[in-house]
Amino acid sequence: MSRGSLVLQVARQLRSLWRNLQAHWDDAWQFAWASGLLSDREATARAAHVLKTAHRLDKGLALPNPRPGFGSDAARLLSQQLERHFELSGPDWVWREGQEALIRNAQHAAGVPPSGLSVPMSARRVRDSARGRFPELVRARRSIRQFAPGPLPNGCLQRAAELASLSPSVCNRSGARVWIATDPEQRRQVLALQDGHQGFGDQASAVAVITVDMSVFHTVGERHQAWVDGGLFAMTFIYALHHEGLGTCCLNWCVTPKTDREFKQSMGLPSRETVVMLVAVGCLAEQFTVAHSPRRPLSEVLRNLEKTA
Repeated sequence: MSRGSLVLQVARQLRSLWRNLQAHWDDAWQFAWASGLLSDREATARAAHVLKTAHRLDKGLALPNPRPGFGSDAARLLSQQLERHFELSGPDWVWREGQEALIRNAQHAAGVPPSGLSVPMSARRVRDSARGRFPELVRARRSIRQFAPGPLPNGCLQRAAELASLSPSVCNRSGARVWIATDPEQRRQVLALQDGHQGFGDQASAVAVITVDMSVFHTVGERHQAWVDGGLFAMTFIYALHHEGLGTCCLNWCVTPKTDREFKQSMGLPSRETVVMLVAVGCLAEQFTVAHSPRRPLSEVLRNLEKTA
């Protein structure tokens, strides 16, 4: 390799490294500003504190053998959080959920068994609910890039969003959101900055934007939680739409911080919302084809942790 080629290669590597550092710095600043790490100025951040502490109490009651008297510190903290929440937000659903968690904790302290304070379930109920041939539903779901024209059935997006809202989230803080574009011009604007929809995106009847409100997270360790919670929400949303008989295609949001800011500004999304991904949604044609999509063999996916000395 000539000296000039080597210099050019190093320059390109340094430029890539600099861009990577810039992106990470922007991520760090965005998390520090938008999350509840430094302040609970946002109502959603205060609500997340309440929900997190209430979850500490309620999950304790669902343990096989809760420790007698557990949760006293958490109960005192929750009382303080509820007082502040009431002053700033009033008796909303978050406040009521917190109060109910305190009542359950007090009842347990008074001798009520945990089994009477948690949601009843049974193995039979779980087995019966799983008999809807879920494996077939999963195996039949494919990324659709050939949509039939026409509007989506009434209520399908609402039903899918309702089911997606039941997805797990850290301490039940439920920060995931889905923003829907159905107007043709609005769909075009949503897709304008996304790289990967070309050739089929304009056929979709709707485009969904999956985001997570960063204000529900409070610690540095939660700086990546938005993608975990948002991914769980998105997968449920997609399976729900598939169950409705609709086609979907996941659209990545692998963009620079600059593009991300431009997108949120053009769409009117709050700056504290982290865009996780986009989803193209449309009706299925009677006959269509999908791309070959090989998957890793199970031997490469399912692994056993090795014992350490």
